[in-house]
Amino acid sequence: MGKIKESFSQIRNVLSNRRYFLTFLITSIIIFIVLYRFTLATVANQSLKIFIMMSGTNYTFFNLVMLAIISLLFGIYIALVYFKIKLSMSVAKTGILGTIGIIIGAFAAGCPTCGAFLFSLIGMPLALMYLPFRGAELTILSIIILLLSVYLISRSLITCKISQKKLNGGTKK
Repeated sequence: MGKIKESFSQIRNVLSNRRYFLTFLITSIIIFIVLYRFTLATVANQSLKIFIMMSGTNYTFFNLVMLAIISLLFGIYIALVYFKIKLSMSVAKTGILGTIGIIIGAFAAGCPTCGAFLFSLIGMPLALMYLPFRGAELTILSIIILLLSVYLISRSLITCKISQKKLNGGTKK
């Protein structure tokens, strides 16, 4: 539990800087707009009202909340990656997880009954309809992967602490 608190603290420290907070905010807004557009891409007139009529209020609300969570997590992830790059650190290990998370989230965005935009590009427009929870499982998988990615990158930013004993001895590592 201590490692999770340290990760939250590291995220808070990074986002307290105006540059990284703006990176987080702008990225989150852009990703939400893109995922929202993917959701309505195959709906008649790209109308939210028609999407609600076809999919139901509960599904629409759940879908939009999940898209917002994915967008916020991806915004945090990008801000942390930007911070890490500024520190000239490698992002190879955690970079692939964040990419996988947002790709899965993008595939989950869509109307199960009229076709998901990205699935239609690979010839499977009604793929979400055949999943047991109409694509919610992809959304949740995306959130889990993005959470793991944010956790791993924030953990990698935590530097080794110099023990009090070494400081008293005058040696630093």
